[in-house]
Amino acid sequence: MPFCRNCGKEIGAEARFCPHCGAGVVEERGKGLELPSRPVQTASAMSAIQKGLDIVSAKPVVLVPALLGAVFSAIFSFIATFWFAPASWWYWSYDPAALGFMAIGSLLGLIGGIVAFVMSFASLDMSRNAYLDLELDVSNSVSYVLKRLVTFILASIVGAILSITLILFPVAILMFVIIVVDETGISAAISRSLRVLGSRLGDVLILLILSIVGNFVIGLIPVVGPLIGAVFNVLVGLAFIDIYHNYKSAVF
Repeated sequence: MPFCRNCGKEIGAEARFCPHCGAGVVEERGKGLELPSRPVQTASAMSAIQKGLDIVSAKPVVLVPALLGAVFSAIFSFIATFWFAPASWWYWSYDPAALGFMAIGSLLGLIGGIVAFVMSFASLDMSRNAYLDLELDVSNSVSYVLKRLVTFILASIVGAILSITLILFPVAILMFVIIVVDETGISAAISRSLRVLGSRLGDVLILLILSIVGNFVIGLIPVVGPLIGAVFNVLVGLAFIDIYHNYKSAVF
């Protein structure tokens, strides 16, 4: 019995369209592509984590953008707090100079946030390149993010809206991964995210739970917590990339 290339579910031998997702089977056959006689075995969430560990061990440079983002964010946050805290006290003392100090502190905090934002997507791009065994270059990854900065900003807004519902939070996470891995737009990434969830929901949920619990525990670690968290998030990102890569391999 053949299986649909789009959703991986069993279909009839003479079916023109998949009864589960509606994908056109005849069109695929017309392209000279044979439908698989059995579903492709896909990796589990745990094996995806192991894949991330293997990549990080073999190519530790993949951690550089995430670590730089964590360091710069911590430095700017510290400086912003250093400027803002005394300025707040002066403000309540009706010292006009405090407004200037507060503005500087807010600006530094904003800069730190922007750097962390850019580096988070640069880290995802580096992870994609490491997974595909492509050249790893921090400057190239940062340049890539800056070229698509508007898309990433809009994606973050859409992701925040989706996350509010909680139910669509997995869609938001996969959307970020697919936007970078496939270098596609937001709407296409959301559509593909829903398809991935249709066949890999259990693994995606396991990774999400591990990510949430792991970040919570790591957040309790003083001083080096942000650095450990950066490394952990790279591993999770690589695991999501592996899940998506295996999904595509099974489907296409």
